[in-house]
Amino acid sequence: MKHAPIKMIASDLDGTLLDDLSRVPERNKAAIAEAVRRGIIFVVSTGRMYHSARGFAEELGAAQFPLICYNGSMIAEPDGEELFHLKLDMDVALGLLAVFRDRNMYVQSYIDDRLYIKESDAEQYRYYNKYFGISGTAVGSDLYTPERRPTKLLSKAERIKDSRRLIKELSGMFPGRVYVTSSNEDFIEMMNPEANKARCLRLLSESCGVPLKNIMALGDGDNDAEMVEAAGLGIAVANARESVKKAARLIAPSNNECGVAWAIEEYVLK
Repeated sequence: MKHAPIKMIASDLDGTLLDDLSRVPERNKAAIAEAVRRGIIFVVSTGRMYHSARGFAEELGAAQFPLICYNGSMIAEPDGEELFHLKLDMDVALGLLAVFRDRNMYVQSYIDDRLYIKESDAEQYRYYNKYFGISGTAVGSDLYTPERRPTKLLSKAERIKDSRRLIKELSGMFPGRVYVTSSNEDFIEMMNPEANKARCLRLLSESCGVPLKNIMALGDGDNDAEMVEAAGLGIAVANARESVKKAARLIAPSNNECGVAWAIEEYVLK
């Protein structure tokens, strides 16, 4: 496939660069390290909070580059300095939190790069803590009345079809005022409507002086589709959702088959 020389790579983490056990495969790590050695900018682009994303950037040897966090709500420098940060409007955040409170549904909130939960023994939180390794602060009913604007709210549905239904419902409740998407199939993630990974990719393209045509972007979730479409070489891993595959120029092997390494080896290192 013909494409412009790649000078920047932006990759999602969960379901893309990480395997199903949330680990970085050695092949992926080696390919990224070689790309960075050759002068390629490597950007972690994730729905995760900065605190979590930063650890993976360090493991990948890419801690010197900016990170796209919270599904495109934030761009942060390696030292945590925020270059770009969008938060939910307070009335929208309160309205969304009230929906989950009134329906007795689980929700967690991210404020100033800290995770807040209602109760630490909630099954959904225990799953999140085990899978993502992020600890939250239990605040009881104060979760529903934050004093500061959240960057993101996240809920976990029991079934994938429930997640899809709720994403559509919440978007309709606050039309044009909330961006509702999912990184994992059973997640419902709510951010500022101006947030998305593609916008952050364009901002980094401008600030780093790397045209979009020279950027490779890889992803698997609905929250990656716009970024994959915006990049000069957009790649979906084989386990990606249809929205991402439709946006991509080509399909790489799955996350468990080191699709990120394959893409870098084939289209960057060669």
